Amino acid sequence: MAKVNPVKLKQEAEKLEKAGRPDQAIALYKQIADDNPRDWNVINKIGDLYAKLNRTKEAADEYAKVADFYAKDGFLLKAIAIWKKINKLDASAMEPYLQLADLYAKQGLMMEAKGQYQIVVDEHLKRGKAREAGDVLKKMAEIDPGDLKIRSKLADLYTREGSAGKAVEEHIAIADELNRKGHLAEAVQVLE
Repeated sequence: MAKVNPVKLKQEAEKLEKAGRPDQAIALYKQIADDNPRDWNVINKIGDLYAKLNRTKEAADEYAKVADFYAKDGFLLKAIAIWKKINKLDASAMEPYLQLADLYAKQGLMMEAKGQYQIVVDEHLKRGKAREAGDVLKKMAEIDPGDLKIRSKLADLYTREGSAGKAVEEHIAIADELNRKGHLAEAVQVLE
């Protein structure tokens, strides 16, 4: 197979795009990406064209490749920007919220991380997926162990789903944290 000329293909793709033929432009950009799978600008462009065509699933898939690359290479702010772009395409998809939460936590932006996680928790609870909500609450508790409201919600969720052992563990952890902070009466109350 002959080596592709990315410059020439890009020029042709841009002409097709300007001529209002984005499907054909995508095909040329894909040839470039197939030849160089790390050309993130081209992959992002493919995502943009899919988004213009309202093909949100394909656009999100392309954008996710770019976001994953940025995150792996340590460009967390760029990865966050791409996941926000994906989130705008389909606000009902849970993956962007989870990815954003993880990236915010890595950046040390705990309020933003917990906000994204909370959206996922609320959606899981709305859909009747208590265990999945519990998994996300557990992540929230891990990134901010001192947030006793989250730990308490997690313990309540464990109780409701019949996981008494996990609920007791969480209540003990809450009591330990309260005791550590000098709130002995509250700690005893939690243990009771």
